[in-house]
Amino acid sequence: MSLIPWFPKHLDDFKDIPTVKKERNYIILIYKIKSSLLSLFRNFADPIFFQTSSPSRFRDHFTSPMDWQGQKLAELWMQVLLIVFAVVAFATGYITGSFRTMMLIYAGGVVFTSLVTVPNWPFFNRHPLKWLDPSEAEKHPKPQQQAVASKDKKKSSKK
Repeated sequence: MSLIPWFPKHLDDFKDIPTVKKERNYIILIYKIKSSLLSLFRNFADPIFFQTSSPSRFRDHFTSPMDWQGQKLAELWMQVLLIVFAVVAFATGYITGSFRTMMLIYAGGVVFTSLVTVPNWPFFNRHPLKWLDPSEAEKHPKPQQQAVASKDKKKSSKK
């Protein structure tokens, strides 16, 4: 506790103070300890956790190219695996008469399914989307949207 200069060496230093004041002083002491520990943590953690200067570094590090077919495959695998593990868990739990066994098998299936479908595995990124460069996009004109006449206007024009 040498990092906290006002921390008493012994809590017996408060023995001459009446009980109500002692409890209040303990609360104040705990609050000061908490505040100083939080400030020490912030001073230590800020350079570590917030060293990236821009959100794009974070995004580039943790994202990958978009692949709609891979996402569809991952979702299909997730649904199939969860249903298979649910059926196996229910059958095993019914045969053994153990709800705990059923829940453990299903929980293991959920963990296994998460490990298979959540990480960014290469076989889910076989068909990445090809985006146009901004310079290429400027060369191609944007299609003009045509105003669609509502049905009410068409009906009123027929009358």
